[in-house]
Amino acid sequence: MKFKIIAFILCVVMLLPFITACGKDEDKATPAADSTGDNANAENAPSAEEAAPVVTEAPPTEPPPTEPPTDPIDPNLPYYDYLDAEFARFGFTGGDRIVAETEEEVMSKVFYHKGCSRLELDVSGDGVPFSIGYRFEVTKVPPEADNPFWEIAYETNYDKNKTLKEGDIIAGCVWLRDGGGPNPAQVFFAIKTPTNGWSGEGEISQTLVELEPGKGWQKYYFYGFSACDEDPASTAMFNFMIGFDPHSVDIGGVYVMRYPATPENEKAAYKMP
Repeated sequence: MKFKIIAFILCVVMLLPFITACGKDEDKATPAADSTGDNANAENAPSAEEAAPVVTEAPPTEPPPTEPPTDPIDPNLPYYDYLDAEFARFGFTGGDRIVAETEEEVMSKVFYHKGCSRLELDVSGDGVPFSIGYRFEVTKVPPEADNPFWEIAYETNYDKNKTLKEGDIIAGCVWLRDGGGPNPAQVFFAIKTPTNGWSGEGEISQTLVELEPGKGWQKYYFYGFSACDEDPASTAMFNFMIGFDPHSVDIGGVYVMRYPATPENEKAAYKMP
């Protein structure tokens, strides 16, 4: 009996370390709280500052571009006043009338013709906004070879009391109509700047215009650039060259402006019809 008791005690003593170790392993394997439970969410949840959405202010933007007015220009305005408003809508600013101030001065006093005959037209029943127009009849072409078209022209010098700067923009409009001559009418636009030599000319958007017989009055816009400084401005010229095969051409409502060379004015020039 004593031996049995002693043997039992020895067995208990020998097994005690294994029982303890097993208890420790079970403790490690059993988490204190489920990782998907509320405790885990509470521990891993972001703070109030972290949870708040980050709001970034949008960078300041330029005001949206102003659209040109869509209401019609008063058709009862005097012709040049109407064109002043129209060209302002294109975006032109800071311009002046580099040829003359009024339609009458431009058409009757400043522009002159050479190499052809000129007949004043009654345009009152033509439904056009201008009041002065002329028919130019080219009956013969000069005998000079190659390109004689500049020998017959309707042209003007710029205002002698002003100066031109290189890059100045010459812009405006003119009304043209075939005059019913033996050949379709042709008109060549040019800006002549003698400082660079008369054989050269300033860049201009309209060059040769061929008019369709019977089509009636057509409005043509133009713009060009002074090729160099001209002081006084009257050393330079604006030309409608018409020295082609015998023909008749009607010209009316000439409007010529000078604008300083700015990015805004260049953009306005490119926007014209």
